[in-house]
Amino acid sequence: MYKAIVSDLDGTLLNENHKVSPYTRETIKLLLKKGIKFYIATGRSYLGAKEVMEEIGLKIPLITSNGARILDESGAEIYVNNLARKYVEKLLAMDYKSFGSDIILNGYSGSNWYVTEDARAYFYAQKPERKLYPEQISFEDFSTKNFSKIFFLGNHENLLELEKEVKKVTNDETNIVFVNKRSLEIFSKTCDKAVAANFLLQKDGLTLKDAVSFGDGVNDYDLITRTGLGFAMKNSIYRLMEKLSDIEIIESNENDRMAKKVREIFDL
Repeated sequence: MYKAIVSDLDGTLLNENHKVSPYTRETIKLLLKKGIKFYIATGRSYLGAKEVMEEIGLKIPLITSNGARILDESGAEIYVNNLARKYVEKLLAMDYKSFGSDIILNGYSGSNWYVTEDARAYFYAQKPERKLYPEQISFEDFSTKNFSKIFFLGNHENLLELEKEVKKVTNDETNIVFVNKRSLEIFSKTCDKAVAANFLLQKDGLTLKDAVSFGDGVNDYDLITRTGLGFAMKNSIYRLMEKLSDIEIIESNENDRMAKKVREIFDL
C-alpha cells in the first residue's frame, strides 16, 4: 500500500551516537530493492544531512532546515523558502543574551552554518565525535545573511522564556519549534517537512498519503500527522508528545526501532 518513507535523522533514523547502524543501513537497502522510495527530512543543514546520506551509501534528494530547503541528488538547490527579512531583523534586534548568557545564536544560510561566538566547547560537549562545526563570523556579517532558519541553543528553561519573546517580536507569524530541549528554531510560517516532502513525492508521482513517516521533534508534527502512516519515537521531545493523539509511539532510536518497524510494515 505504501510506496515511500520519509524519515527524520537525529533521534529517529540515527542511533544514540548520531550514527546509522548496520541494521538500519541494511534495512534501507532492502527497501530500495523492493522499489520503495526513501527520503530524508531533517532540521540539519545540507552538509550535515549529506554526511548521513554518504554514511548510508545513497544519492537522494535531501530535505533540510526543517523543510525550508531541498537539494537534489547532486546537491543543487531545487526548493527554498527562506525566513523573511523583516523577521530576521526583528530576531537579531532582541537582547537574547538577557534570557541566558549561555544562549548561542545560530543560522543556516544556503549550505553554510554560522554562529556569532566561539561555540566549539558547547558543540564538543554535546557530540565529541562531531566533524562539522559552524563558521564563526561577526554579528555584523551575520546580520547581512539570508537564512532558511535561525536557531538558539542553550538551557531549556532559558529557551522557554526566549520563546515567549520570539513569539512577541514576530507577532507569531513564523514557525517556532523545539526540535529538542536545547534548540529553539525559527523558520518560515509557510514551510515545514510535510510541505517539502509533498514537493518531492509529487515529483515521483506520489502523495503524502502514499508515505510512511517517522520523527521525534515538534518540527516533525506536520509530517507524521499528514502522511498515510506516521510514527513518533519514544524519545520524542515532550512538546511533540503533548500534540499527538492517534499517532503510534514506537521504541527509542537507541534500539533500531524505526528500522524494525519499517521491516514489519514492508515485510522485509
